[in-house]
Amino acid sequence: MYYIKEAKFRRMAEHNGRECAEIQVWPGAVGDPELFVYVARSQAGSENYEIIRMIRSDADLEVDWYDNSLHQAYAEVAEENFCDTGWPEPAEQRTNFKEQLLAYGDISEKLKERLSNGIGEDMSS
Repeated sequence: MYYIKEAKFRRMAEHNGRECAEIQVWPGAVGDPELFVYVARSQAGSENYEIIRMIRSDADLEVDWYDNSLHQAYAEVAEENFCDTGWPEPAEQRTNFKEQLLAYGDISEKLKERLSNGIGEDMSS
């Protein structure tokens, strides 16, 4: 299970033509990677959100202070590979992670402010 120590809204982005918010997540457990999570409005409704992309950050400032092409400091995480072991079941772990993320600090408020409502009206103005 991935525990969130801290999460912070970073910026608005676009992934595969979809408007999304980039959220940086710091782990609460030693050994878990830092994540960049991309959240978009769900097709199910304007108050629902879905994670559309996750990038694992293994960057180390002591090593990665310059452009180091010898390793991959940032790697995309496929949904089926995130929380794919342990208890509870992987699908439940992923659901719990999303709920924790949306409940953290002002993340939900920032998403409501920044993401358009899906019917052509931008709520950030």
